[in-house]
Amino acid sequence: MAIDLEAIEQIQQLKARYFRGIDTADRALVSECLAEDVSIHFIGGSYEIEMQGADKILQFLQQAFHKDAAASHFGHHPEITISGESATGIWYLHDIFFDLARDIETSGAAIYQDRYSKINNQWKIQHTGYKRVWERVKPLENADTFTTRRLAETGMPGKFELAT
Repeated sequence: MAIDLEAIEQIQQLKARYFRGIDTADRALVSECLAEDVSIHFIGGSYEIEMQGADKILQFLQQAFHKDAAASHFGHHPEITISGESATGIWYLHDIFFDLARDIETSGAAIYQDRYSKINNQWKIQHTGYKRVWERVKPLENADTFTTRRLAETGMPGKFELAT
């Protein structure tokens, strides 16, 4: 059986754009990555978020990655399996999120389980979700030491409260 290296590379680039879009609050970029009927399911230490539909998910992400935040997501060690016009992916995530509005820092690791579909000759995220391997939440220290924050420029005003 031949391995479709081109499709694997396209999916790796897709996931990279998704992470970059989230960390920079680039709604248009994230939108390009998602299928219209996309679903998410994120399980953390203090939250569980499950929803469906690109518009609803994009609104959630805009609220979560607001002007009073800073974030970085590092997805690595992909395990991608191609099956015609669909694919699955497992990714290891390390992330850090600073919420200046609530004075907390959340960091952790998670395992992503994704599904992808090839739609109009472009790979799209059909489902993305993770379960935390570990999560640490602590009070922010020296929040005034940020010399720049991209979300301060591109994020929406206000903050998003996660329902637990």
